[in-house]
Amino acid sequence: DDIGRNGLQAALVDGACAEITAVTNDLLHNCIGSRWTVTLDTQRSSADGKKQLEGFDVRVIDTEAGRDTTAETLSGGERVLVSEAISLALTTLACRKAGVDRPTLIRDETGAALDPEKARGYVAMLRRAANQIGADRVLFVSHSREVQEMADARIEVGQ
Repeated sequence: DDIGRNGLQAALVDGACAEITAVTNDLLHNCIGSRWTVTLDTQRSSADGKKQLEGFDVRVIDTEAGRDTTAETLSGGERVLVSEAISLALTTLACRKAGVDRPTLIRDETGAALDPEKARGYVAMLRRAANQIGADRVLFVSHSREVQEMADARIEVGQ
C-alpha cells in the first residue's frame, strides 16, 4: 500500500504541486498577464465532508471573468495557454530533477488555435521556459504566420 497509488506516488505528486504551481503561474503572469492564476488540488472532500479523497483538479482563478473555475470551462485559446503553462512547468521540473543540461524544447502545433495577441504570449512563454531550464533552443511547429514571424529562425517545408 505504501508504494501504491495512495502511498509514495501520492506523496510525490503532492510534494511537486507547489513547485509546478509556482512555475505555471510565473509563466502565465510574466508572459500573458495576471488574468489567470492556477492551483493544483490533489485532495478533495468526500460528499459527506468527513474525509479527504485523492484526486487531481486544475483550478483557475480568472480575474477578468471574476470566477474560480476548472480549466475545462475556458475557451479553446485560453485552455491552450493555461495547459501549455502547466506542460512547460512539468517540463521545467522534470529537467531540474533529472539534472538535464542544455535540452532542446520541442513543441508541435500547441499554439495553433491562438489569435495573434495570445500567440505573442505563447512565444514569450516558450522563451521564458527555455531560459528557466537553460535550453539550447526551442523548436516549434506552427502553420500560423503570426507565430512563425516571432521565431528567431524558420525552416519552411514545402509540399
